[in-house]
Amino acid sequence: METLYIEASSLECSEERREISGKIVPEGTGEVGNTSAGKVVFEKGAIALPEDPKTVKLLNQHDARQPLGKATQFTQQEDGVYASFKISRSNRGTEALILAEEGLQSGLSVGVEVIKSKQKGNVMYVSAAK
Repeated sequence: METLYIEASSLECSEERREISGKIVPEGTGEVGNTSAGKVVFEKGAIALPEDPKTVKLLNQHDARQPLGKATQFTQQEDGVYASFKISRSNRGTEALILAEEGLQSGLSVGVEVIKSKQKGNVMYVSAAK
């Protein structure tokens, strides 16, 4: 699995609702993301979203031993994929909410399995992933 980090510029947080949401992947915009695999562009509709969002955990720094919450919704919009996450009532979850609300952690990171892509120069163009 390629772990591709895309920072969400429109991250929203609610301590009251214990929810974090934002764009997790820009799609079809030509926006180049810097990832662990280098520069990546996701084509429109490239990511196959899970049928049940609750199967996707929000992790702290991709560490499966540090879950922060679970996805509640994925939405595919014109400029990319958006997600909402319900955050755990744990100390770790509370800390994540505070850091996000204060702007100290301002992005979401997505781990995807790239199924189909093409390399053009130093940029990977992903046409299918899950």
